[in-house]
Amino acid sequence: MERNVLLLCHGYEAPFLSVANQYAALFKNTDFRVITVFIKGQHNSEVVEQCGADEVIFLDASSKQMKGLKQQLIKKIRQLDKQYQFEFAIAHRYKSIYIASHVKNLFVIGVAHIDGVFTPLMRKLFAFFHRKNLLLLGVSKAIRDDIRKSLFLFDDEKVQHLYNSLDFQSIREKQLPRDQARQALSLPDNDYLFVNVGRLHEDKDQKTLIKAFAHARDALPGSKLIVAGKGRLETELKSLTSELGVTDKVIFLGMVPEFYKYLKAFDTFVLSSIREGLPVSLLEAFAAEQVCIASECNGNKEAISEAGYSFPIGDHKKLAEQLKKTLHLNNAERMNIVGKVNRKISQHFTESAVRQYFWSMPALKARLKK
Repeated sequence: MERNVLLLCHGYEAPFLSVANQYAALFKNTDFRVITVFIKGQHNSEVVEQCGADEVIFLDASSKQMKGLKQQLIKKIRQLDKQYQFEFAIAHRYKSIYIASHVKNLFVIGVAHIDGVFTPLMRKLFAFFHRKNLLLLGVSKAIRDDIRKSLFLFDDEKVQHLYNSLDFQSIREKQLPRDQARQALSLPDNDYLFVNVGRLHEDKDQKTLIKAFAHARDALPGSKLIVAGKGRLETELKSLTSELGVTDKVIFLGMVPEFYKYLKAFDTFVLSSIREGLPVSLLEAFAAEQVCIASECNGNKEAISEAGYSFPIGDHKKLAEQLKKTLHLNNAERMNIVGKVNRKISQHFTESAVRQYFWSMPALKARLKK
């Protein structure tokens, strides 16, 4: 008899296609079949190929359907449950958790990717009402602790963490060598390159990074800052580079598909976010054995601890000091950092490490025994 699992995702925009693939990988070599359902987004054959599921369904929900009580979407998931008789569901982000939890008797593992998901009172009440069939995961210990703080009446065993993971061997096989990657992106051969990857958005705080780079420019000879991504702040960020006199030193690459392939082009990876769960882009930089600098927010702090450099959120002067520090690392110092990164990967972020932790969670084991 088939044992089906529902993997319910808000959409497949970056980085959530990678997340869908990560969670499908939890079921490798088991007797479970993964049915991945994307609430938003039209059918896409490339997504089907990349998400690693046994079946993929696209609901292509409208913005109107995503608002309010979401009755139409709940009805569709109930119909799928009737068809597949899911043993349990994994739901990413709050709207997916809300929809899946309205399927009668369906055990739902809800995954929170940022802090504050259960801060609103109505969400606290919702989670408490559905607590019998709900196991909540944060993508870092910091997010887990934030959920526990919000839902203090929950049993701690029902609120756990599960780190994001990558197939590091596969990622590394696809990453281009330094010179080829620079050539592919039309980047200068000999400059020292700092890189930031992410949406051009307030949460990613590229303003602090640009200010830091400008503040340290006299101590960063022969260096450039590369910003990869698109977003609503693009014009504002470009204006800031002009205002600070670093237009010729900052290159905006725009959106580059599968950017992880080109990460070896760079010398230091910088993540300046004000909030993160556990960023996939940082793990991809780890895969490229990059020296990394990250802001001390949520999951960043856990990931970068003892494996890179950090700075207080929004502090461009402290970030400037870290930029200068990484520029002047010698080869032995870099290799020492790379060794720490690789040890951290093997302990926490490989598919096998995350899979082992997932299947050992007491609340899940108790559910599967029923």
